[in-house]
Amino acid sequence: MKKIILFAIFLICTNNAVSQQLEIGPDFGCNFVNVANSEITQGRAVIGKSLGSASEGVSVVYYFGNPRENVTNGIRLSFSNSNRGVKSDNFSDSKFDFNSKSINLLYRRAGALGDGFGVFAELGFGYNIFDNNTIYKGNVDELIAFNKLTERLVIRSNEIAFLYGLGFDKLIFKDKLICYFQFSGDAGISKINVNSGAFRTQSLGMLLGLRYIIKTGK
Repeated sequence: MKKIILFAIFLICTNNAVSQQLEIGPDFGCNFVNVANSEITQGRAVIGKSLGSASEGVSVVYYFGNPRENVTNGIRLSFSNSNRGVKSDNFSDSKFDFNSKSINLLYRRAGALGDGFGVFAELGFGYNIFDNNTIYKGNVDELIAFNKLTERLVIRSNEIAFLYGLGFDKLIFKDKLICYFQFSGDAGISKINVNSGAFRTQSLGMLLGLRYIIKTGK
């Protein structure tokens, strides 16, 4: 993952001759996260109800062409902070809830819709860094709150996830800013636990924000 990010930074720094647009700005959103055991083959794989979580971060979008003129490719590098976990089905005050700092790299395809509006879709990978010190919160034992668990959940400090998204944006303020709205989702590739089972996080959510446009084409 570190090599991929370094390669992305190298592209951004060295390809100004072909790039038409660089965008940078904050991201804000909300996610509905769950934890699933991929070893369950019958019935629901998730172990509880979705946990709602706010997210904030920053993104850099690098286009290899001008998305307002032609359909073009790009990459998005983002850093975000949110919480991940799952709520108990039967005990409202019981949940797994842990902080996640994420580094994400996605391939993007974007084009114009007219009148300053654009559409984009993206796929990529994320690296989540967990605060795994105290992950369970509740007044009853976690094995009672989560009856699909056969032993206490002990998680790793990181996870690799597959990411996808679809969104729309709009040029504003003399074409210097872009506001955007995006539907996004992710699914864990690596398992998060160190004991038995194969538990992975998954989420669906929304993002919105502003990005400042820097024209870099020659």
